[in-house]
Amino acid sequence: MNAARRRTVPDGLPNRVYSKSGSYYWYPKSGSWIKLCRVEEGETKMLERLAAEKRKRESMTGIGNVPAIVDEYVKDKRAEHREKSWPLYGNYVKKCFANVNIDQVDNAMVVEFLNSNYKDKLPMKRTMRAFLSGFFRWCREKRYYSAENPCNGIRLKVPKARDVYITDEHFAAIRAELADDPMILCLVDLCYLTVQRSTEIRALRWKKEGTAANWIDRDNGVIHFMPSKTQDSSGIAVDWPITPEIDAVLEIARGLGKIKGPHVIHKATGAAWKASDALKVWRDACNRAKLQEFGYTIKDIRAKAITDARRAGYDIDALQVAAAHADKATTEIYFKDRTVPVSNVRLAIPKSA
Repeated sequence: MNAARRRTVPDGLPNRVYSKSGSYYWYPKSGSWIKLCRVEEGETKMLERLAAEKRKRESMTGIGNVPAIVDEYVKDKRAEHREKSWPLYGNYVKKCFANVNIDQVDNAMVVEFLNSNYKDKLPMKRTMRAFLSGFFRWCREKRYYSAENPCNGIRLKVPKARDVYITDEHFAAIRAELADDPMILCLVDLCYLTVQRSTEIRALRWKKEGTAANWIDRDNGVIHFMPSKTQDSSGIAVDWPITPEIDAVLEIARGLGKIKGPHVIHKATGAAWKASDALKVWRDACNRAKLQEFGYTIKDIRAKAITDARRAGYDIDALQVAAAHADKATTEIYFKDRTVPVSNVRLAIPKSA
């Protein structure tokens, strides 16, 4: 949406609320358009949503200048971050530092923020430390903050590597429960058959369009993958042959949905699937299969695929290429072998001299 024009004719709507394309939108002074509700839902619903959105913003504003500087930082750096949830990290900081001025923040304050909000959430604690470290580095460059980066010296534990392997029996049970959600079943199968992340499979397109990195090349019989994690770093890519097994899944996906979108994995409306929506369908299938106690996620499919390929005899060099990893150490993280080796060492009690 473009920026709103000042109203010259009163329309009875609250300030900065507009009716566009059958919906009510609020355009706050700092931020993007926020959809409130459909027009047919009525003004009462619109006012309730407007009040709720304003309460959210009021909770993140105070007498300090940190929130305003965070807004400026997010606006300046948003294009450099592919992660869609990255701007939300700024909201967490704004809420907790609402009454703090930037020059008041020190190492102890950052440690308190991390420990009080993410005590038992190590991955998120590391994420927020990284966000704050980048924020204060930017503040120093802009001369908003002259002291040493308050995140320096904050050491956090390295998260324990996820040690989960979906057994063949459990994988079959989950797939069986996805029979009523064939598009997500296609997502699951393509994740396994190509050993790619679900992010790449959800972004996969039927043909090359614009800057799309993941697309099907029928002329050459391959699928071009450039993982989003490597696009801005190593740039490693892989061409995956369209095997008969992969082709069968692609044809199923092609026949699903009333509207055919550009993405292989698409909703009935043609829209692409979001990660959260796909994960919900997956979890529901796990629950129906009585496997919720194992906590399987879609991410575990890749670990299963790489582990199974290793058991099938493929060496680490082949698997590194298949997974588009920059080094073998990264590939080894995905090995979740459950085979316990049997020792062939035989000893006897030594006789006394």
